[in-house]
Amino acid sequence: MPRQIDTIPTPAHVKPKKLIVLSAPRTGTHGLYLALKELGFAPYHMAEIFKAGTPAVNILNDGLDADIFHVGKPYTRTEFDKWFADYDVIIEMPFFMLHSTLKAYPDAKFLLTERNPEKWAKSYVNTIGKLAVTLRSFPMSLFRFFDGFTNGMGYMGCKVLDYYSNGYGITPTGQEYLAENYRNYIAEVKRLVPPEQLLVCKLEDGFGWNEICPYLGVPIPDAEWPSLNKPEEFFEIVSPKIQSAFMKGLVSVTSMAVPVVAVGFWYLRKGRLAF
Repeated sequence: MPRQIDTIPTPAHVKPKKLIVLSAPRTGTHGLYLALKELGFAPYHMAEIFKAGTPAVNILNDGLDADIFHVGKPYTRTEFDKWFADYDVIIEMPFFMLHSTLKAYPDAKFLLTERNPEKWAKSYVNTIGKLAVTLRSFPMSLFRFFDGFTNGMGYMGCKVLDYYSNGYGITPTGQEYLAENYRNYIAEVKRLVPPEQLLVCKLEDGFGWNEICPYLGVPIPDAEWPSLNKPEEFFEIVSPKIQSAFMKGLVSVTSMAVPVVAVGFWYLRKGRLAF
């Protein structure tokens, strides 16, 4: 089966990348995405995947599998040019395929936002972790297969949660491993990226216009930073998709179950009459 990315034609024009953000989810990336849009940039963030739907999440999962789990062919600049042709900033996607990204963009300007590992692990568990558990638990473990996008998000969420929690999920032990592996990720980024190409910002020290605008060479706007990285923002984005998938799964299962039950009763009746 061909990869989803291979079905996309080679673009006639690819926007140069002005910034690549290597940050993990739950480190202020959604606020950064909104802020960069206000500044006139064209950033790609997980929010764009929610807009694009199933093909986009399939592209993400193929890249994730190849880079972290060594299943399939890792993406190169050719694949990234197809994926991000209309965007000049990449946010969050490198977290799922760090090595492929760094190989494809060796001369890029990078940004890394980081936060206290224990706080990050708690935030991850309370948002993405809980979503992953919901999608692997009944009834969504069944219903999600009737919605390509939700199934793809469930696949990604569960694989990443299991990987970073060492298989312990959102348990206390899993949360400890999440914090430990997040530390390892931060250390790996700093080891692989030359310091002159990397701006590191800690959320606890403050993160906003004053940090990103000078780095990008743009004026600081007279406006509030657009997001506070609250869990409510995360669920506002994902809840409509999950509710839609639930209803689609419920209708699909019900439409299949009614005829099956009817046939079952018919055979049961026929069998009894035969005696």
